[in-house]
Amino acid sequence: MNIQKLILSAIRALPASLVGKMAGPPVEIDGYRLDAHIHLASKSADLRAGDGDIEAYRAGAAAALAMTNGPPRRSVKWHDTEFAGPGGALTMRHYKPAQFDDIQPAILFFHQGGLVILDLDTCHSFCTQMAEICRAQVFSLDYRLCPESTFPEPIDDAMALWDFVQQNAASLNIDPARVAVAGDSAGGLISANMCQLLKARGGVQAAAQLLAYPWVTTTITESGSMVSCADTFPLTRDTMEFFNSYVFPDGRMMDHALANPTDNPDLSGLPPAIVATAGFDPIRDQGNAYAEKLKAAGNQVTHYCFGSLTHSFLSFGGVTRVAEQACEQLARDLAKHLHTH
Repeated sequence: MNIQKLILSAIRALPASLVGKMAGPPVEIDGYRLDAHIHLASKSADLRAGDGDIEAYRAGAAAALAMTNGPPRRSVKWHDTEFAGPGGALTMRHYKPAQFDDIQPAILFFHQGGLVILDLDTCHSFCTQMAEICRAQVFSLDYRLCPESTFPEPIDDAMALWDFVQQNAASLNIDPARVAVAGDSAGGLISANMCQLLKARGGVQAAAQLLAYPWVTTTITESGSMVSCADTFPLTRDTMEFFNSYVFPDGRMMDHALANPTDNPDLSGLPPAIVATAGFDPIRDQGNAYAEKLKAAGNQVTHYCFGSLTHSFLSFGGVTRVAEQACEQLARDLAKHLHTH
């Protein structure tokens, strides 16, 4: 464990009252107060993603989130394996809980990172939480990133994982009717699109969709959270524009339907949704709006706005118990949809 990880662990163990005094004046935006542990951690440890070229940014972001993640659940076992994807072999991390039924549900998970950065380690701890709490197998996908790949190839990879699990459900001891999709930020974009694509395709549908601080439109507005949270830790408006420059070079494909699932004129008939947004996040408003659109279209929606948390909180269990508790709540809600039979 490096010194910065030790600093974060020490901060997490301190009472909120003391941490608040150490962090200084509270940060408040749009009526939300930033969690004191996150506030202090962002000042006490170098959590910047790094500057320079894309590879330096990727390395910096991965190192930062390696520090903020909580420990994985010890009861869960995992291994990395490959399957055939549309552009060649794809790697996935396969998690198995210690306690499970003969035939189990499954969760397909897609990590954050703007479709440009991060990997299977990004939400590793949360994947173990889901496996344990949901008593489900979890498949986390190392989908292709931009700019090496072209949008919407990451979504093609996700659909290939869906097909792989469905086609191999019997040998995996999985109930094909109890397969959920889940993701955070760009992974939320992938998950939201999968549900819409599966609806259009017909056949077996996702049992549920978990969308954590989802990115569901390329529109960068000049109002609301896009302005008030433009410089919040860890996602800023500048970072979003950085991602867009690699995913949509010269603005190409920004109006693609799969880049804007919130604009689908028919959102009816989609799987039950759990949508979680964060108070300190420039894309808070678009996630809230998508939850409301899903609800208005007649879908079952459970919506949380965790006001004291930030973007990327699925990976902040090592910083604050509030993030860990939010993750546990989301996993419990997902479990209800996977164990209704």
